[in-house]
Amino acid sequence: MLIVLPVAAFAQTDYVITAKADTLRGEVRLLTYDNIDRLQITVGKKKEMLTALQVLSVYHEEKFYKPIQYDNRVLLMQQIKTGYLSLYAFRMPNQTTYDGRYLFRMDGKHLEVPNLAFKKMVASYLESCSGVTDKVKSGELGKKDIEQIIDEYNTCMASAKPILAVPTEPEPVVTELTTAIQSLKQKISNQDFSSKKDAVDLLTDLEKKAGRNETIPNYLLEGLKSYLASVPSVQKELETVLQLLKK
Repeated sequence: MLIVLPVAAFAQTDYVITAKADTLRGEVRLLTYDNIDRLQITVGKKKEMLTALQVLSVYHEEKFYKPIQYDNRVLLMQQIKTGYLSLYAFRMPNQTTYDGRYLFRMDGKHLEVPNLAFKKMVASYLESCSGVTDKVKSGELGKKDIEQIIDEYNTCMASAKPILAVPTEPEPVVTELTTAIQSLKQKISNQDFSSKKDAVDLLTDLEKKAGRNETIPNYLLEGLKSYLASVPSVQKELETVLQLLKK
């Protein structure tokens, strides 16, 4: 006897993999904010709000989303193609549909797929593979062929010699800022609050960037303030760090 089950019975539940490597399964809503995207996941009767900094991956309505840094923001972008060069879709300002396209390479270099100067900008971005670059420059491959461009570029890079050299880690520099960050981390270690681990991880990243004299992205500061907003006992140390970062 053949039994036909509803298609919905096979539907995979939405889920979120958090930065702590926990998997939360439930109803997911993706929310857009100015600097850091957020999501709401409902498990049973419990609702939980997470920022893009708190997740590694999101599965929603049969699509995957990843937190991607873009223009001093962190957006939950829709994953279209993955590889050495990946393609993501994102929501343009004041839009609800994922019409923007974003290229992201494993070496950290990224590019929003442009409407103007497509040939020049994309050819320059993919210059490490001359075969693909030549097709873009000649117009053989254009914006409508972006997925084919990615496939050919990834194939080209897979057959090339290894290109990812292990970078030399610069010696960290001890400054007034790194000392203030360490003091804040020490103060946090004696506190008990829900976002403690996230705050410590973020401060560790800040300390490394400060020690290498790198630019501190604004979204990290916004994330830190949100993590510590409910911890009044560390506000003095937090203010010291924020003031030093403004210098």
